[in-house]
This record gives sequence, structure tokens and C-alpha cells, in this order.
Amino acid sequence: MTHKAALLSLGCKVNSYETERIREDLVEKGFEIVDFDEIADVYIINTCSVTNIADRKSRQMLHRAKSLNPEAVIVATGCYVQTEKDKDKLNEVADILIGNNHKGEIADAILQFFTDVSANKVTDNTNTDSDIENDNVIGNEKYLEDIACEKQVESFSINDYPERSRAFVRIEDGCNQFCSYCIIPYARGRVRSRDEADILDEVRALAGKGFKEVVLTGIHISSYGLDNYEKFMKNVSIIEFNSAPLLSLIKKISEVKGIERIRLGSLEPRIITKEFALALKEIPSVCPHFHLSLQSGCDTVLKRMNRHYTMQEFLDKCTILREVFDRPAITTDVIVGFPGETEEEFKESYDKCKEAAFAKMHIFKYSRRRGTVADRMPGQLTEKVKHERSVSLQQLDDAMRDTYNGSFIGETVKILVEEIVEESSEIYALGLTERYVQVKCSIGALSVSKRNVPNDTPEMCQREPSIVTHRVECPNVNQYINQILSVRIESILKDGILLGKVQKNT
Repeated sequence: MTHKAALLSLGCKVNSYETERIREDLVEKGFEIVDFDEIADVYIINTCSVTNIADRKSRQMLHRAKSLNPEAVIVATGCYVQTEKDKDKLNEVADILIGNNHKGEIADAILQFFTDVSANKVTDNTNTDSDIENDNVIGNEKYLEDIACEKQVESFSINDYPERSRAFVRIEDGCNQFCSYCIIPYARGRVRSRDEADILDEVRALAGKGFKEVVLTGIHISSYGLDNYEKFMKNVSIIEFNSAPLLSLIKKISEVKGIERIRLGSLEPRIITKEFALALKEIPSVCPHFHLSLQSGCDTVLKRMNRHYTMQEFLDKCTILREVFDRPAITTDVIVGFPGETEEEFKESYDKCKEAAFAKMHIFKYSRRRGTVADRMPGQLTEKVKHERSVSLQQLDDAMRDTYNGSFIGETVKILVEEIVEESSEIYALGLTERYVQVKCSIGALSVSKRNVPNDTPEMCQREPSIVTHRVECPNVNQYINQILSVRIESILKDGILLGKVQKNT
């Protein structure tokens, strides 16, 4: 019997990466994958716990899965499962609980669950379904050890990304920063890096599938390798040493045949030095796109957040990147409405963000998360104030985005095509430049043919013949997916997307 499985990923890109790996495992073991809204035998929810709202969403999705099919096996994994202390709350809706360092065992755990249920039903007909489910939940507590004690990252790799043109590669898990608003070090544990050889094997496999761009991701990729190199750091400061393992990995990935772009995930600002930037510049496949997580442009707020830099230090890092790279895309995250943030502090943050001239800001309204230091801080702001500040900063973001993107008008850029869309009578390719700017370009027109349909019944013979229109799509448009095109930029659209024309020499 083939079991149907549905998966749902909540939260970050690392969760998405891991969910894709779970999907591969299930397919290899004979499961049929269906959409989450369909009736399935198994539902796997990879939960998020970054805020109280994320916790609530995770619970809602677990209940939704149960309502879709009350007889289905519900698997709960991810950060909410890892951090929720009241496991009885989870046991009410989940049959199997899997911690963050055991996601690679989910497929086997499901198969074992089915085996155990069948054995129980055969050997003891007095057991109720509820009894069987509760036994299995308790039996699976082995998947929920204290993740803070984990020293090794779970072996995890992906062979393919169906319907995607960029491949994400997780290089590490965990974080040692303990920002005051963040629960992730408790949900993901301390920094644990994958072996370089293991990562390179995954990249080679993805290149073999035709992927041209890999995105290096993780919880705190700037710390990659530091957990494995501590014994060599006795006479060297961490600031001097911290980029060496990551640089080594990037250089070796750049040597993999077929990989034309290496994009870095979110970076700790302190990793940016002149030496690090120059070393990256020497690797042609490294995208000049740097996501430096800021969180606030005000020093007093940064201190309350337990961020280990000042705004001036952050600006200095931006200057280094702009001195080394031509118009690098510097993007960031900013939280508005952090506990105690005064109007003056917000104004300072706004002004400093404007000075930084970001290509893109991801703006978040502060959301409380129980168990964090910030949740216990006085001066919690109202949702109204948070919304007003978010709108204000978003307007600045739109203006800075248009200024940055507009600087490429009249130039030829290269895009990696991710999607084909139809608008009116045109077919367009959508893709991203090395600097993560979205570009739209026409790749052909829809062919339309018309034919007359005679009105040959006695009642209709006095009327004009009907005209039926047939749309004939341009052949081979999907050949553009995952291809790199040269595009001459002609204008910028209202949403910041650049409009261009494909160059014939592409």
C-alpha cells in the first residue's frame, strides 16, 4: 500500500531546506507526496517558534492537519516542538514528535509507527486508537533530547530542487549569539558545522542536476567552522580568524564545475573586513550581494538587543564592501517597535538606515516571544505605534530600492531565469541579477489564430458566423528556466522590478 504524505514548512529558509530533504526521504521510501490541503495518510509540519505568533501558527497548522483527516498520522517537528515545554499540548494533536537534530529520521519514524500500530492492533484488540497513539508519542521522546548538548550537526543533504532554479545548501546549524529577542539558540542549539567534504558532495550533485546558483544558508553562517577549529585559536583572536573556514569553503565551491553563482545568506556584520572582502572579490562566482543583519540603527536599542556592534561600525562595514565591489547590493533586516524604543531612538534608526542606503530592507514589527529577555523588558509598545513606524520605514525602503535598482537603467545585466509569466499577449522571463535585483524581459509573443464557425442550424442561419479565438503558445519557453540571459535594462516598474530586453548574443 502506498501512503500519501503532505508536508508544510513554516518560518525560515533552513526549515524549507530541511523540509525538502524530508520530502526526498519519503519519496525514496515509497510515499506519494500530495499538497497539504489534500487528504493524506501522513501530515508533517516543520514548525517555527521565532515569535509567539509563530507558535500559534504552528499549533493552528497541527490542528488543521488533524481536521483534514482525523485518522492521519501527524508528525510535528521543528523549533516549536523543540522549545515547547508542555509536551502534553503537543501530544493532543501529534502522533510523532521530532526534534531539530533528528529530521533525517522522520521517514523511518513514520514507517516504524505504522509497524507498531499494526502490531498493536493484531496482538491486542482491546487497545483503542487513542491508546496506540499515546504510546507512540511517549516512545518517540528519544527524538527530543536537549539540543544544547548536541555537538554534531545532523547529516543532511539534498539531491534536487524540483521547480527551482537556485539551490539552497545548509552549511551549519545553531547560533551562539543570544540576542535578547531571539529564542533560536534554544531551539537550534549551539553552532554545529557540516564537514566541508559533505557540503562539496552536495554541491557537486546539485551541479550535476543543472543548478547554476547555490545559496549558502544556515542559522549563523558567519560562524561556519568555528566549532571545529577552536583548538587552533589559542593565539589568534576570533575576529581575525572567524572568516577563514567560510572562505575556504567558498573557494572550493567555486571550483565545482557548473556552479556559476555563489550567494551568501545572512552575515554577521563583524565578519566583514577589508581582507575578507578582497578575498571574496577574487572569486568571480561570488555574488556581490551581502545581507548584513542590522536590526536597529540606534546604538542604545542595539545594546538592549545584545547586538555586538555599534551603528558606526556597521556603516564602516558597508564602506568596505563599496570600496571593494562595484555597487554591491547591501540588504538588511530591521526591527521596529523594540521594547522601550522611543520616538527619538526610532528617528535615529530611520536616519542611519537612510545613511546606509540599503538596496533592500526587510522590516519586522517586534513580536514578543516568551522565554526571551526582551519579552520581560518594560516599555512594550502598542501595535499602533509599531505599525506607524513600520509604514514610515517601508516608505524609505521603497525609495532606496528604486534609487539602487534604477542605477542599472541603460546597462546590460545577467539574470538567472526563475519563472515564465504571461501578460496580455506577451511572454516574460523573470529572474534575478547577481545583486538580487529582479528583472523582467519579453521572450516572445503569444500567437493567436481566429477561425469562423458557421451558424448552420435553420434558426441561426440569418446571423453572422461566430469567431472562435485559439491561443497558440510560443514553443519551448520553458527552456529559459535556469538559464542565464544578458538583458539590457530599459526602465523600472512601480514595484521596483527592472524591465529590459534580451540581448541577441545571449
